[in-house]
Amino acid sequence: RMLGKLLGLEARAEELAQYCEKIYARAGEILQKVGEENKVKAIYCLGDDGLNVIAKGSFQGEIMDLLTDNQAVVAEVSSKGTGNAVDMEQMLLWDPEYIVFAPQSAYAQVGDDPAWQEIRAVKEGKYVETPFGPYNWMGFPPSVQRYLGILWLCDLFYPDQTEYDLYEEIARYYSLFYHCDLTQAQFDDLMQ
Repeated sequence: RMLGKLLGLEARAEELAQYCEKIYARAGEILQKVGEENKVKAIYCLGDDGLNVIAKGSFQGEIMDLLTDNQAVVAEVSSKGTGNAVDMEQMLLWDPEYIVFAPQSAYAQVGDDPAWQEIRAVKEGKYVETPFGPYNWMGFPPSVQRYLGILWLCDLFYPDQTEYDLYEEIARYYSLFYHCDLTQAQFDDLMQ
């Protein structure tokens, strides 16, 4: 809204702001149905070896903290986009139900790595790579892309509580923010 005033585009800014408020409110409603005690225990990993985590309470961890019981609790939270470095022993101690990997991280290798196979999420096939297009949907860099991450993670973690078609929601976002008519095939590519 402030940017809309500065640029003389108040109506457009209001449209985007209301959209963001709607998505955030819907996530709150979903989480209320889920209940704090039933939030997915998850971790967001990045880096070539997957052993950097976005810690609970970090600026980068806002989406994970909102939508999950973020298991990445560390003594000193990093404010860097590279997160906190941990070792495999710590990952085993956390033993998350779900792991979300950053784009271009260790996602492709963990399924064949014996050390990662010891972690419940990997053992049960509950690990995913964050969609990327045009940026990381978890907000790297921190931006309005995080609303894509909210839509995606709600649908991923709490499909029984989401009452929307993910393709339709993502297509609406792309139309609003990027003036792009996202096709089903493009959406399917993003979901790979």
